[in-house]
Parts: sequence; C-alpha cells; structure tokens
Amino acid sequence: MIGTGFGLSLRAAAVLGCLVLTVCAAPPPTTRWVKTGSDDAATARAVQACRAQADAALNTQMGINQDITATLGGNWQRSSTLGIQSESLNRSAAGAADQTFNSCMLAKGFVKGS
Repeated sequence: MIGTGFGLSLRAAAVLGCLVLTVCAAPPPTTRWVKTGSDDAATARAVQACRAQADAALNTQMGINQDITATLGGNWQRSSTLGIQSESLNRSAAGAADQTFNSCMLAKGFVKGS
C-alpha cells in the first residue's frame, strides 16, 4: 500500500507539472485588449501584470488540487475515476487563472477588442 500512495503522488505531480508547463508554454491568447489612450507598451505592461496574477492564482489552485488528490486520489483510483477527477480539477484551475486574468484587465480599464 505504501508504494501505491507514493506512485499516486508521483502521478499527480506529473499531471500537475504537465498542466503548468502547458499553460506557461501556450501561445498568448488571441484576445486583443484595448483601452482608450493606452499605447502598445502600456497594454503590454498591463497584460504582463495581469498574467503574473493569473499565474499566481493557477499555482495556488494547483497546490490545492494536489492536496485534494493526495486526500481523495486513492478513492478515485479504486473507483477508476482518477483521470476524470484530475482533469476536472485541472480545468477548474485553468478557468480560475483565466478569470483572474480577465478580471485584472477589466479592473485596469481594458476591454476585449476585435
């Protein structure tokens, strides 16, 4: 049983690591953010600041997800739902990061342009 728990931790860490790498290595979103009176440099600074907030939110959520998986992963593995549950947690974390980014940009006065 000890080996199973250790293997689960390694598997969860691998899944979480892949998600973080995927999110960080993904091309920037195609959404164009605009704000009256803002030049490209100011927009780039706002995007960078909001991306940092989104990354922090993602890292926090991934840590929470890792704790959840460590607690419930054995049950999920026995019920053959580990993959489904992990994917759900990862989608939720990515959604939280996207929401954080969008909220940050909106708070800075930017809107999504075409």
